[in-house]
Amino acid sequence: MRSSLLGTQAQECLTGLKNAVTDILLALPGELEQPRDVYKTLGIDRMIGWNIFKLHELDDCFLSVRHIPRKAAFKGFLRAASRQGVVDSLLSTAESNFNLFEDLVELHAGDRPSMEMMLLAYSEEGSCQASLDHRKLAFSGNRYLYGLEAMTRLTISLFEPTEDSSRWKLTLIKGSFGLRRNRPDIPWFYVHPRVFTEFEGQPHSPRSRPLSEPFDSSSLPYYTEFCNCSLPTVSSRGGFVESVEEIFPLETGNAGLMDLVFAEIIDLDGFVMDEDSSTSAKVITPCQLAAMDIIVPTSFAEQCRFTPRMISSILEESDTYNAKLIDLSRSILPVKPGFEMKPTIEQSTLDGVESYGEIIQDIFKRRDLNPLNYTTIRMFVPFPVIPSNLDISWSTIQTRKHTVIN
Repeated sequence: MRSSLLGTQAQECLTGLKNAVTDILLALPGELEQPRDVYKTLGIDRMIGWNIFKLHELDDCFLSVRHIPRKAAFKGFLRAASRQGVVDSLLSTAESNFNLFEDLVELHAGDRPSMEMMLLAYSEEGSCQASLDHRKLAFSGNRYLYGLEAMTRLTISLFEPTEDSSRWKLTLIKGSFGLRRNRPDIPWFYVHPRVFTEFEGQPHSPRSRPLSEPFDSSSLPYYTEFCNCSLPTVSSRGGFVESVEEIFPLETGNAGLMDLVFAEIIDLDGFVMDEDSSTSAKVITPCQLAAMDIIVPTSFAEQCRFTPRMISSILEESDTYNAKLIDLSRSILPVKPGFEMKPTIEQSTLDGVESYGEIIQDIFKRRDLNPLNYTTIRMFVPFPVIPSNLDISWSTIQTRKHTVIN
C-alpha cells in the first residue's frame, strides 16, 4: 500500500475516533479539565484515564495514536461511561471507530507498535520524538554489536586563512570522550581526512602534520595533552586502505575508559573558502552525543548561510561529490540536528567534554590566533545513527564549485 493511502485513511479513522471519545467525555457529569478528572469520574485505571484524556486533547491526530488504549482497556472505558449514563448511541459510535482503527492496523502494519511507528512519521512533533526513541534503542544494540561506545564524539575544524586566498590551513580535532570497549578484542579505527570536489573523480588525502609532538613515533596524530589514557595501552597498525588505521584499546569496560583525541594540521591547496563548500564528520562510534564545530573567521561567517545536515551512510557508495546523492542521503534519516552559532569566546562548553574550553584555548595558542576574531558554528545530534555523517554546508552570494572535506 502507498504511504499516502495510509495517511489519508489513518487521518479519517483517527479523527473519527478522537471525536467519538470527545463526545463521550462531554456527556459525562461534571467538568473534565485534566486527566485525573477522567479516571476519578469513571473509576478506571489512572493510566487508561490519562491516555483517554490525551486522545481527546491532542489536535494532532497522528500523534494521538500513542494514546489509544488496547482493546480490553477501551471496552472497559466504554462500560464505565455507560454506568455514568452516557447514551448507547455515543458508545456504539466510539466502538465502531475503534474497530475501524483495529482493522487499519491489521491492513497496513499487522501490529500496534509498527502502526504507531508509521503514523508518527506523519506528525512533525511525533516524528522527532519517535526518531529520538528509536535512536536510543539503536544505541543500546549498537554498543554491543560494535563492541564500543562513547559518551561524546566531537570533531572541530578550525579554518585559518593565509596570504593566498586559495590556500587555507585546517586544524582538525577528532575526539571520543568517555570511550570504552564493551567486548574484548574489538579494534576501532582512525579515519584520515579526505578532500574532494565536484570536478575531481576521486578524493585525495591532503598533506598533514600532527598539531602536537608525535607520541612514540606513532603514525597517528594523538593530541596527547587531552588523552586521559596511557597511550602505550593503545596500539595501532597500518591501515588496510589509505585513509583508515586500526586502533586497539586493550582494556574492556570502565577499566579502559578513556578520552582519545587526535589533532592534525592540514594544508588545503586550491581551496577557496567563499565558494559553496561543506565539511563533514563520519560517525562510526555508538555514542550518546555527536557534535561538530567549525570555527571560521567572523568576517567570513557574517556573509554566509550555514546548513546542518545528518547524512545517511548511503553516501559512502560514491567516492565523488554529488549534490543529488547528498540530498537523497539526508532525506532518508528522520533526524533534525541541533544548531548554534556563537562567537568562539562564548562557545566554551560541550556536554561530555569537560576539557572543551581548554582544548579551544590550546588550539588557538598553538596556531597563534586570536579567538576574538573567530566564530563557532556547531551542529549536534543526540544518539546519532551509526554509521552516518554530520555535515555543515555553507553558501555565499557568489558561488562557482563545491568542495567537500571529511
